[in-house]
Amino acid sequence: MKGFTLIEFLLYLGIFVIVLVLTSGFLWNIIFGNIKASAYQEVQQSGSFALMKMTQEVKRALAINGPLPGATSTSLSLAMASSTLDPTIFDVAGGKLRISSGSPPDYQYLTSQQVVVTSLQFTNLSYENKPGTVRIEMTLEYLNPNNRSEYQVHLDLKSTASLLPGGAAP
Repeated sequence: MKGFTLIEFLLYLGIFVIVLVLTSGFLWNIIFGNIKASAYQEVQQSGSFALMKMTQEVKRALAINGPLPGATSTSLSLAMASSTLDPTIFDVAGGKLRISSGSPPDYQYLTSQQVVVTSLQFTNLSYENKPGTVRIEMTLEYLNPNNRSEYQVHLDLKSTASLLPGGAAP
């Protein structure tokens, strides 16, 4: 007689189901890992670009309008050499980091639509008769309205930037 007994069939079926469950679990971990890595990369790139832009503008500035020396603020105002860029202000609006230049202000957003700025703080570390120095601290998160674990990314970034001695080129 050829064929399988019922016990053999159930045994093979059980082994097949176990292998299938383990394989699918492994594949889901790979998929969720890729999603998490993509979310982290988006936050990291957005934060790096924003810090680079803020550092560039601080180096180009003539002076720090606000916050005052020794003070901390959620916005940074810079005096620029060019009247079309003066003042240049960094702040958060609707969870997005933005830069405004000139009067009337021309707004540009520095973070992507998928990144939320949950905290932004500027500390003026300047000394009297010295080029200004500002510490930048910000916290970024990936936009996650459904609170799914694979999209939970939290990134704290810190940097310090100083005005160039003697002012900057326009």
